[in-house]
Amino acid sequence: MEILEKVRKRIRSLRLEKEYTQDYVGDRLGISQKSYHRLENGKSQLKVKTLLKLSTILEVDITYFLKL
Repeated sequence: MEILEKVRKRIRSLRLEKEYTQDYVGDRLGISQKSYHRLENGKSQLKVKTLLKLSTILEVDITYFLKL
């Protein structure tokens, strides 16, 4: 499994743990639910800036996503 796939799985897992919808997280990122879905499922590029925003929204340090 590649690193980005692991990062995306951690994002999704944490979002579900916090009981946040894709719509909620997308709104906080300033994107649509559909765009967020594509980001979470690897259909669009995950940028460092977005990962930083996600760490704030999901209330974790960015290193949480990058642990191997």
